[in-house]
Amino acid sequence: MATVQPSTKAQSRTRATGPGAQRAGSSGLNAGSRRTRPRGASAPGTPDLKVSFPSPSRVRFTSARLFGDPRSATARDFFERAFQAPNVAQIEIDGATRSAELFLTAPLAKGEGVSALASLLARPVGRADPSEALIFPEDFGRGSTRAIRLQRYDRRLSSWTTRHALPGRVRLYNPGLVRRRDVCQLVEREFMNTFGVDRYSTNVLTGTVLVHFNPKQLKLAQIIALLDAVTASAPDAEPSPVDLDLPINTASVALAVASRFFVPALAPVSAALFLYSVIPSFKSAYEVVFKEKRIGVDVLDAIVVTACLATNQVLAGTVLGFTLSVSRRLVQKTEDDSKKMLLNVFGKQPRFVWLEVDGAEVETPLEKLKLGDVIVVHTGETVPVDGEVVDGMAMVDQHTLTGESAPVEKIKGDQVLASTTLIAGKVRIAVTSAGDQTTSAKLTRILNDTAGYKLKSQSRGEELADKAVVPTLALGGLGYALTGVNAATAVVNCDLGTGIRMAAPIAMLTSLTLSAELGILVKDGRALEQLKNVDTFLFDKTGTLTRERPEVGRVLTYGEHSADQILTWAAAAEKRFSHPIAKAIVDKARELKLDPPAIDDSKYHVGYGITVSVDGHTVRVGSARFMEHEGVELPAALKAEIEAAHEEGHSLVMVGVDDKLGGALELQAAERPEAKAVIEGLRARGAKQLVIISGDHEQPTRKLAEKLGMDRYFAEVLPQDKAAYVELLQKEGRTVCFIGDGVNDSIALKTANVSISLRGASSIATDTAQVVLMEDNLTKLLQLRDVSQELSRNISRSWGVILIPNIICIAGALLGGFTVMHSMIFNQIGGLLAVGNGLLPLRKASAIRLEKERLQAARSLPPPVAAK
Repeated sequence: MATVQPSTKAQSRTRATGPGAQRAGSSGLNAGSRRTRPRGASAPGTPDLKVSFPSPSRVRFTSARLFGDPRSATARDFFERAFQAPNVAQIEIDGATRSAELFLTAPLAKGEGVSALASLLARPVGRADPSEALIFPEDFGRGSTRAIRLQRYDRRLSSWTTRHALPGRVRLYNPGLVRRRDVCQLVEREFMNTFGVDRYSTNVLTGTVLVHFNPKQLKLAQIIALLDAVTASAPDAEPSPVDLDLPINTASVALAVASRFFVPALAPVSAALFLYSVIPSFKSAYEVVFKEKRIGVDVLDAIVVTACLATNQVLAGTVLGFTLSVSRRLVQKTEDDSKKMLLNVFGKQPRFVWLEVDGAEVETPLEKLKLGDVIVVHTGETVPVDGEVVDGMAMVDQHTLTGESAPVEKIKGDQVLASTTLIAGKVRIAVTSAGDQTTSAKLTRILNDTAGYKLKSQSRGEELADKAVVPTLALGGLGYALTGVNAATAVVNCDLGTGIRMAAPIAMLTSLTLSAELGILVKDGRALEQLKNVDTFLFDKTGTLTRERPEVGRVLTYGEHSADQILTWAAAAEKRFSHPIAKAIVDKARELKLDPPAIDDSKYHVGYGITVSVDGHTVRVGSARFMEHEGVELPAALKAEIEAAHEEGHSLVMVGVDDKLGGALELQAAERPEAKAVIEGLRARGAKQLVIISGDHEQPTRKLAEKLGMDRYFAEVLPQDKAAYVELLQKEGRTVCFIGDGVNDSIALKTANVSISLRGASSIATDTAQVVLMEDNLTKLLQLRDVSQELSRNISRSWGVILIPNIICIAGALLGGFTVMHSMIFNQIGGLLAVGNGLLPLRKASAIRLEKERLQAARSLPPPVAAK
């Protein structure tokens, strides 16, 4: 590796040229030269500058004056100037060694050497086109590290450097990630809902992040931009302590085996390492006894450790420490994976959008969008914001948020939700909410809160385990009296708290994940526990057992026109509207295969009703009051029909033809087709009482209750009084689940033991229910009941697999000569089996996720081409 000191003569021949020459000269980086020097020579420009070539694709510059501070203006100038060369991939400036090293994408050809570097560094920094300027990291110049390495990704320079890359897979390194758990968590949170990121993992020891992504949806440069934003926003903090728990316990077991069977002289060292590895157990026992003033399971662990040391059973003690460490690591990984899966259920948001600016589409970071901005979304892209379509038409797959299996057509004026996908078409969307205000982001916040919920069974398990401490110590004393200290230690080691403290939270998280995959958003984990105890289900009638949108029943006629003609003209008048009544009329016409004719736009008028000209007739659609206002005479027979419809809970929409009443459409509540099956399903799952509550009249409520086979009903109840009926049922000794629409039932929802809403994603921010069925389908209620009951069975199984081995162990210690090692094995077998049991719901959730991905992929495939 040649190193040559630049000569004064060589310096005198250097001449600055080009727009950037003066700037380069001021920083001592002008390496322009009119002669070719031998390979290994030094570049001119400053007396202490040395150039060397550690390898054909690396070039090192050394200068105390230029590279002593990697954050100086001189260093920035060097970065910017050197990165103008297309073959420069990375540059590192190290203030400690006062050097700068260039990493090239290809080796320098022989004979070029310093002349190539000279022309490279003599390039002017300024660019004619500002859009080609290099983008430095936001945090460049901040911090106290002595070395900075930047890599170029298109125009972006980043401190994230590529360690390994394949199509759709990249491992990136950043020194700011090393031993910084807080930064790792920020990175994971950033990728958690980023559209295009399939999987990711961070390593706090190596400072790397592994990202699996879809290159069609996300570019590497965009991933780097997201990571740069994370490092720029990360607060300065001391490095996290290295988690050496598992390595130390592993080494402790290895050393104990070596001292026991191979090198007895290592016994003191083994005992010392074992004692060091179990210090956390003594700390926990101290806090329990002296701070919390109780005798807990941690006290038993401390006693077992002390007994192992006192009886020279170090190997058994190290096995205990190792298995506990493995269990803790397994639980942590399972919880992390479950939370990631849970938070990914309702879709991801793209982080870059196409913003319309002066008629052009400009790629813009999502966080820079403002209300009212217009973005463009194309086929195959995910909608990044909640908004309103202002132009275009598209088919949108929104099953992740609303549960609708079929794509939905969106045209001008329709609302779209973030995290839904365009499977066909192109739309311009005006932003109504973005960032953390979108429905998808609110879902993520709710799921984050849910994932942090602590299972009650876990607390009860800890309480029971703590209560068992004194009896366990008594049994240990009996074992000591019967057999000796080995039996006593084995009995004391049979605690119950460790296993259930691992298994219970895992079972809850995996059950929450399964619920979410089924399209059920559990906002409060307690509801999932309590639902299995519910014996009474109280249904709000309107919007729950019946659909919000009415349906057309009878079509009455009062003139010379047929019922089909009246319905056809009414559909023609209403087809431009999207309100529930209009949709009911249009859907009825479509059901009967009636084709509404075109209307005369010049005579189209909307007021208290609709007036149109169609087929040469003036057609009016509206209420009886509207007809009277328009001078349309109402026949006497109509009054009786209005009263009869009102008694049934129905209503009439009048259709006037010219100046006479041509007919009337009866609108009635549409019963949910799945309602009866759901009622029967709840009875089969142990429900004792099924009740309807409604503000509707007595007769329609009673008829619906009888039709569905309900036990009771409450009619003509005001919204504010519904909570009183919930309390009435609770006073009867019942555990009540209230199922409502979440609009005017907030007090009743809060009063019930468990509250469920069918409102779906549209009301997620204001809904007070503990559980939201994202799909407008009551069948989800049965699935939720199944998940709750399976969670209870899962916890019971965990208790069983924990209790049985430990009972065998206690009996063996008292009667069969079991030692501490036997106790370790039996106790840990129970704990690991319980953890495996808690993971079972995750298998179902994964299967559902794979099926969803398969269906989504099938939807995205182009239609088959017909054979010619």
